[in-house]
Amino acid sequence: MTLDQMKILVAIFDTGSVLSAAKKLHRTQPTISVGLKKLEDELGVQLLDRSSYRAMLTSEGRQLCEKSRVILQQVDEFKTMAKYLSLGHEPKVHLAIEASCPMDVLLDILKASEAKYPQTDFHLRVENIWGALDKVQDGDVDLAISPWLHDQNGLESLPLTTTRLLTVAAPGFCPADCPLEIDQMKHLVQIVVSDSGWRDHAMSYGVLDGGRHWIVSDHQTKKELIVAGMGWGKLQEHIVKKELHDGVLVPLEIVGYSYDVSLDIRAIRRFGEPTGPVAQALWNDLSEVCQKQNI
Repeated sequence: MTLDQMKILVAIFDTGSVLSAAKKLHRTQPTISVGLKKLEDELGVQLLDRSSYRAMLTSEGRQLCEKSRVILQQVDEFKTMAKYLSLGHEPKVHLAIEASCPMDVLLDILKASEAKYPQTDFHLRVENIWGALDKVQDGDVDLAISPWLHDQNGLESLPLTTTRLLTVAAPGFCPADCPLEIDQMKHLVQIVVSDSGWRDHAMSYGVLDGGRHWIVSDHQTKKELIVAGMGWGKLQEHIVKKELHDGVLVPLEIVGYSYDVSLDIRAIRRFGEPTGPVAQALWNDLSEVCQKQNI
């Protein structure tokens, strides 16, 4: 039995026919048929039902196909790990950071990593809202720093810090000395940062349905528009701390709306996937920060 024969079995199941499997694997149909027949003879099991015009896998074939799929995945993971080990310190580490996250928890670690691994380039991608999470889920980056709104399948995370997401406006933009009603806020412009993620996430960062919205591409522009009295919106506390202290912005309380939310900022990576030594060292450093936070 060979890995090539397992690939044939899986390709037939995935494509639905021997001819389609041959096209997918860039082989001739006779080559695929011969490879499958040899596997049947070796195993003593009929894998393909040839009684109909469109040959399909038998029940036994489908069961062994699933086993083959697992083995092929493990082989791919083995090759990926071998590739990382052969590289030594990987030449690049890719990170995605949600733009509103506080950077102070990461800067010292990155500075130390640069000193320890000068041969590795760090590629930082700044994303908005769900963008960093989507990038790490897709395998586009090694690690992400992002708010963690709910559990994500296939990801593991380290809680780094917490921040507050506050609803604010400029003084006089709307009454701030008493609780506001949602219907009242729908008539006022809400400044919203566009999401750089591509998945259809059920949760949002407090976008008011049915209201008026101005869409911007970054959190700094959002803050400047709100300070200028052109709208209201949510921003992380560390972004507006000075403005709140100086009275340039005031917090809003809206009945039936999550106007003051605690955000869990986490380091995130894909669960169970091999990583290069530099990415692993970076994760270990972040884990130490996490442990110190819990002391």
